[in-house]
Amino acid sequence: MPDGTSSTWEYDDRGNCIATTNPLGATEKYRYDYLNRLVQATLSDGNNVQLQYDGYDDVVFAKDNHTQVSFDYTILGSLKSREQGGKKVRFAYDTEEQLIAVFNEKGEAYQFERDAKGNIIKEIGFDDMTRTYERSLAGLVQRINRPGNRWTAYQHDNLGNVIRADYYDDTWETFSYDKNGLLIETANDHVSVKLERDVSGQVIKEWQNDHWIESSYDELGNRSQITSSLGANITVARNEMGNVMQMTASHSDQAQWTASMQYNELGQEIERILPGDVISKWQYDISGRPTHHLVKSQNRDTRRRVYNWDVNHRLRSMVNELTGIKVTYGYDEFSNLVWSNQGGQFDFLYRSVDDVGNLYETREKTDRVYGAGSRLLETKDAKFFYDEEGNLVEKVEKNGDTWKYEYYGNGMMSKVIRPDKTEITFKYDSLGRRIEKSSEEKTIGFMWDGNTILHEFDSQNDSAEPDSDNLVTWVFNDGFVPSAKITSEGNYSIISDYLGTPVEAYDEDGNRVWSAELDVYGRVKEFTGEKDFIPFRYQGQYEDVEIGLYYNRFRYYSPSDGMYTQIDPIGLSGGNPSLYGYVYNPTIETDPFGLAFGKSMPASGWSYGNMPKPKGYQLHHIIPKSLYDGANPHEIFKLSGYDVNNIRNTIYLPTSRDYHSTRSVHRGYNNHHKAYNEFMRAELDKLVQLGQSGEWTSKQYHEAMQDIINRERKNLRTGKTRLHCEG
Repeated sequence: MPDGTSSTWEYDDRGNCIATTNPLGATEKYRYDYLNRLVQATLSDGNNVQLQYDGYDDVVFAKDNHTQVSFDYTILGSLKSREQGGKKVRFAYDTEEQLIAVFNEKGEAYQFERDAKGNIIKEIGFDDMTRTYERSLAGLVQRINRPGNRWTAYQHDNLGNVIRADYYDDTWETFSYDKNGLLIETANDHVSVKLERDVSGQVIKEWQNDHWIESSYDELGNRSQITSSLGANITVARNEMGNVMQMTASHSDQAQWTASMQYNELGQEIERILPGDVISKWQYDISGRPTHHLVKSQNRDTRRRVYNWDVNHRLRSMVNELTGIKVTYGYDEFSNLVWSNQGGQFDFLYRSVDDVGNLYETREKTDRVYGAGSRLLETKDAKFFYDEEGNLVEKVEKNGDTWKYEYYGNGMMSKVIRPDKTEITFKYDSLGRRIEKSSEEKTIGFMWDGNTILHEFDSQNDSAEPDSDNLVTWVFNDGFVPSAKITSEGNYSIISDYLGTPVEAYDEDGNRVWSAELDVYGRVKEFTGEKDFIPFRYQGQYEDVEIGLYYNRFRYYSPSDGMYTQIDPIGLSGGNPSLYGYVYNPTIETDPFGLAFGKSMPASGWSYGNMPKPKGYQLHHIIPKSLYDGANPHEIFKLSGYDVNNIRNTIYLPTSRDYHSTRSVHRGYNNHHKAYNEFMRAELDKLVQLGQSGEWTSKQYHEAMQDIINRERKNLRTGKTRLHCEG
């Protein structure tokens, strides 16, 4: 690798990989049967995975150190049932082998009706909530008829992209795209967003009404600087592997905040040096799991945590070495986190899970009442009421206090009415980003940098310009983990745990000004300083203390209940414990968009190897990985320095037409995929010839490769390029 580290792969005489060793020396071994099917994997954390197959190469039995799962299939090879721990999920198909029903562990059915082309035209949820879909001749959804006389209408361009959405409440959204199918403009009732892109498709300037954010990139496509019309100036310097080595941030003519980082051979952060002589240090085992976290300020230990892990990345305990407090964790055989204990016989906090993923705060699971489809109806503290679409509309507490909730036509929460009759209202852009939170007392505006908040400001009048004294600039790592808070009163460094949850904040002199600890529901169980001085909780969550909820992009999370207030907008594709549930194991999983769970954002950023794997989709390298590290690697990677695992070289593709009507289907490697790989090799050959004749720089090679990626992304989205025989 460019930084001098190395990983090794060992193969048998049939070309099967039988062993891998990472740069830290962790080894994983693989064993195959005579048909070259993987039958055993011995993983670096000590887990031993065993697989059995039927005569059609389908996995029928899987077992590891914690659990075992069996699978049954139809004659044509579609999954018929999945059984684990005596609990079975069943799948039903029509005569064309198209999915028409999913039966959960309680026997509740999630059903689909299809037209003659196989497109879904009716959907009936576990709770009997029904939606119907009106489609064009090309199969595109033109109208969704929703419960309660609600509806959504769509218009599309010639490539099938949505260009307008209209809702029953007279709200609307519009979308425009460039020639590569990339979004360049979107608007709704509240705000217009415009995106200026470079030749490789990267956003170089984003306008949000009259304000803008500008981005610069290095020759490898990594962002190196962020500036804004409100005065932000953030610079990023990286090493040869793309890891951030230094960040600086300032606002207008204020003092500059600086952070410096060091990484291990796996690209994991091991040291961060911050203003005020604050140092954060991490240690990991050879499998890459964190084992120690030390924070020092002015040569004094202010945080010391020790983490102990079991196989399957189950956190067994966390020890606070400064207080001696040890928290232990327990799991069921489905890998759900079901309890934590802070050292005493009566210090259990239960997160018990029933057959369909509903949560309970007692071991006996008697403290809550759920309806069909996992709607929470009653706890020991409150009763809950929902509209026809499963949105929480009223919460009545035991003392009679009533909370009311209202929603826009697109499902985003529009208003909360507190028991004291105070109204809190919200506005969003058409990408689900909240741009305003307002009450009688004040209005808070937000300006976004992609998927994270860059600026936050109080607005006491109707002026579009924020008051500089109230302006906050947030600095984030490459993902959803905040690093600093820049204000007119000073700069503050943010320390996060291994999951990306903020736990401490320090001023420029190294004084700790804020700290917080969350329990297994995400509730703030203890804190110092002002609770919302740092409002970010689990990745992607922003606490609204005035309503007791966390804004989580496309939904709101209720930490008091451990679930969302709205049903998952993407339904079963979210893969969460239930349609209202938040992840299976909050010690290693996050849901930054409020849509689908995934492993926490790594310190080195998302790449192909650590991207979430949503149900029904596979992650595909647009330029094939085999051209990078296969038996005959292509020379263009050396010429360009391009990282094949860069997320801009990836696309989620459905495993069947059930999940997406136009995108190319992707089901592993097959003859169609082989032909695609050969085609892409020929395309890269052409670039090398052009580059050699034109004496290209590495940046020119890099940009030319990105042009191919953008073109093929468009073809894969429309189905023009196929990776699997779809009949």
